[in-house]
Amino acid sequence: MKKSSKKENMHSKEESQMQAENSEAQNSGSSVDKADETIASPENEPVSSGAEKSPEAACREENELLKDQLFRLAADFDNFRKRTARQMEENRKAALEQVLLDFVEVTDNFDRALKSARTAEDMSSIVSGIEQLSKQFFSILEKYGLERIKCEKAGEFDPHRHEAVQHVETSDVPDNTIVEVYKSGYALNERVVRPALVSVARSPEEIEK
Repeated sequence: MKKSSKKENMHSKEESQMQAENSEAQNSGSSVDKADETIASPENEPVSSGAEKSPEAACREENELLKDQLFRLAADFDNFRKRTARQMEENRKAALEQVLLDFVEVTDNFDRALKSARTAEDMSSIVSGIEQLSKQFFSILEKYGLERIKCEKAGEFDPHRHEAVQHVETSDVPDNTIVEVYKSGYALNERVVRPALVSVARSPEEIEK
């Protein structure tokens, strides 16, 4: 009796041990499965650095970029405008300086002509000197693009180049003819800056009409 009971006890111990091992194996297996599920779960995946931005965030970023570009362009344009204005002013001063220097030469000749006129006994030499000064003066004007408008007595009146300050009733010359030239006209680079002042013939018949 004792021997059989010992065998039964040993049998039961082995079964209990086997059951415990099976239970541990199951528990460990379930733990591994849970760990795998945890790793594979998309919720636990790290956020990708290349994830797409929301439309609002992309719009804000683009807006900031455009504003920055606008400010840069505005600053560049303002600098360009100031630089251009400064350059134009420098060019104007340089051109004016050259014009004045050219006319200073005429002034020097005027001084010499006046000094000679005070002691000259021959009026023809004085007249000749004045004519030379006039030619020198006008040559400087022509150098800078100024030209005298063609306007002759008995020529045809041109309202674009002449200004009629008086109408003369006469039948000696055709209607709309220049009778007298009071002041010469001038054009700068083919643009009239001062029309010639003239009197124009008007036939009596035209006045009666």
